[in-house]
Amino acid sequence: MFTIVRQKDFSPIETRVATKYALLNDNPVITTTIRELDLHVDGLRSGDYLPIGSVEFVRRAMRLAGIQEPLNITYPSVLRHFLKRNVEQRIAGSVFHAFVKPIETKSFTGFVFDAMQDPQTLDEFTSEQHEAFMSLPADHLVWVSEVMKWSAECRYYVRDGKLLGYGRYDDGPDDWPEPPLDFVQQIIDTYESRNLNTPIAYSLDIGMLDWGELEWGEPALVEVNDAWALGFYKGTLSDKDYIEMLYARWQQLISTR
Repeated sequence: MFTIVRQKDFSPIETRVATKYALLNDNPVITTTIRELDLHVDGLRSGDYLPIGSVEFVRRAMRLAGIQEPLNITYPSVLRHFLKRNVEQRIAGSVFHAFVKPIETKSFTGFVFDAMQDPQTLDEFTSEQHEAFMSLPADHLVWVSEVMKWSAECRYYVRDGKLLGYGRYDDGPDDWPEPPLDFVQQIIDTYESRNLNTPIAYSLDIGMLDWGELEWGEPALVEVNDAWALGFYKGTLSDKDYIEMLYARWQQLISTR
């Protein structure tokens, strides 16, 4: 049995799911801050402790456990043909109007950057991402793609090559068609069979691209998310499956130090 190390004063759904899982399965729970994680280094290094909290919290836990942060897997090369759009690395200073996303895991959230837009007109979320992007050195590499229009978008949770559950995370109408499951399975099969470093647990965000020509667009891969930095969307899979896929990935990282 493993101990859940939960981030103090971090209230998103992931920590609530972890607490519920611990209560139902009698797992010990430790609540601590990022700064106080140092007190739990032995449990983290042994793999007996599973950290759950913000990306910064888990990142700190990995450093204490002697784990080198995995390479970002947002757009795996073997899955590029499923993107259905051009995605490339460019220096931040060359971006004028595009969707931008960090190469480093979760240093900011992907958003549409428009150099001509007045930052004062941005909503709070976009303003935060805009500020983080603008703070980067001009020669810092980021992912860049053309601005696309999406309809239904879903997150698919995968462990050991098997789809555990999925659900929509967009705010569109309920009757928008979702990506076909055979398309999802094609991506899983390709990623599992053609990539040597596929994590034991991850998610696929897949949506329907709207080209303005087809009534419902076509399915395309939005991005891949490593389970060490993976959020939980309510209604997508069970609490048990979510926590145990995080634990499986943590154990994999511990074993490959």
